[in-house]
Amino acid sequence: MERSANQMRISRWVIGLSLLVWAGFMLACATPPPPMPPPPPKQLPASAWGDRYTYRYDPPAQKKAASIPATIIVVNPFYKETDSTLANPTYSKVAKGFSSSMGVDTDKVLIAKGMTSKGPFATEDEITYSDKKVSDLAIVPKVFLTADARYISKWLVEGNYYYDEQTITVMSREFEMKIGGWVSFVMQEPLSAQKMWIKRLELPETVVKGIEYYKAIPQYETRTHYDPGFLFVPPTKYDYKVLVGHNPGDMIYDGKKEALADAIKQMYPEIMGKLWTYVDTDEIISLKEKVKEIRELKRY
Repeated sequence: MERSANQMRISRWVIGLSLLVWAGFMLACATPPPPMPPPPPKQLPASAWGDRYTYRYDPPAQKKAASIPATIIVVNPFYKETDSTLANPTYSKVAKGFSSSMGVDTDKVLIAKGMTSKGPFATEDEITYSDKKVSDLAIVPKVFLTADARYISKWLVEGNYYYDEQTITVMSREFEMKIGGWVSFVMQEPLSAQKMWIKRLELPETVVKGIEYYKAIPQYETRTHYDPGFLFVPPTKYDYKVLVGHNPGDMIYDGKKEALADAIKQMYPEIMGKLWTYVDTDEIISLKEKVKEIRELKRY
């Protein structure tokens, strides 16, 4: 009887041990393989402009230097008109680069026409009295641009990007921007600022596309798991978090500046080409006579 009892105990232990081995085997089989390592982080797009928003126009012809007896002051275009997109601080570098480029190329146009140029000056206030006194005319342009943007895609989680010396998850959305406006070229008598002629150019609507990138803020949901237990393992309950989506955080790449700069690049040849047409040397000589009359009348 004692031997039979021992055999039964041994049998129970063997069965229990077998069940434990079987359970361990099943758990091992159910364990998923280790996850693949994530791909290396991507780089955000680099600005094609590099924060140097400059444009260039080359006159189509070249007369002999100073062959036309006229001296004209050049002023960079005023771009801070009310409601103009260029007055928005977001686009200040684009606006300043556009204005400076027009000043430089207006100077080139006048020289190519055979006249003498003074400047370009950043503003009218920077022109000295002596420069006004010895100059026949001053060309003082203004530019006005509107930029209406609308988003053409939903938020997209792009994945991991390298930003500010760390790896972050990034979201993006695409936009379309319609840009239009006008440029006004004003030729005036330098001392009195009396306008001699005004040429206004309406700019054709230009459509460009771009993309914005934002930090992605992960959104988690708390869920509860119930483990019924097995054999000698008691039932358990624990909470865990599940990633359910992302919300956009701080903007880390603004494609709107690039889009506006690209649109201006498309418009620029037409703007400067029109100025080349507007500046007629015979008309300039005729205006010089009117300038003399104005100065005699005002006793400058």
